Amino acid sequence: MMTMIRLKIMNKLSYSRIVLATLILTMLTAACTSRYRLDLYLLEGEARTKIKVEKTEFMVGAVLGDPTSRNKVEQGDGNCLVLITGSRGRTLDTEAHNLASYDRYVRYRLFIQLAATVKAGSMTLKDNSLLQMLGRYEIAPEDKLYYPIGGELVVDSLAGNKLFGTIDGRFENRNGEPVALEGQFKAKTSD
Repeated sequence: MMTMIRLKIMNKLSYSRIVLATLILTMLTAACTSRYRLDLYLLEGEARTKIKVEKTEFMVGAVLGDPTSRNKVEQGDGNCLVLITGSRGRTLDTEAHNLASYDRYVRYRLFIQLAATVKAGSMTLKDNSLLQMLGRYEIAPEDKLYYPIGGELVVDSLAGNKLFGTIDGRFENRNGEPVALEGQFKAKTSD
């Protein structure tokens, strides 16, 4: 009788251990997945599009310069992070819309001025960033520059030569057309 009770208790403990181990493993897997799945979104009007960070550049000893000049970054006491993003935009029809259509590919270059010593923390995007639409040659260059009107960048962590960040920023061009970026990204800080 005593042996039977011990077996039942041991079976319940083994079952509890298996459930606990499964729960811990599931939580760890979810934590790792969320850290490495960095979703970044572009909001143009009502449209929300997931965008891909195609390229990052980290410039040491650089600050934001004149937004209207060809070189938007110049030497200075700071660091600049540049993200080039891209996404497939809406499908556009040609004049002979029954015969052909194409997907517009939307690309932006985001310039962010960081402190001379980069560390985890948050900073405002106003006066520290610039968003430039790439391509779209039918649009005047001045209309493709979007200035920050609000939001912040959070440097979540620095791991080796990688910077993990979260952005929630709103930008407008000179015509008042809004664009927003929100989500997470990873950037390489050095070679």
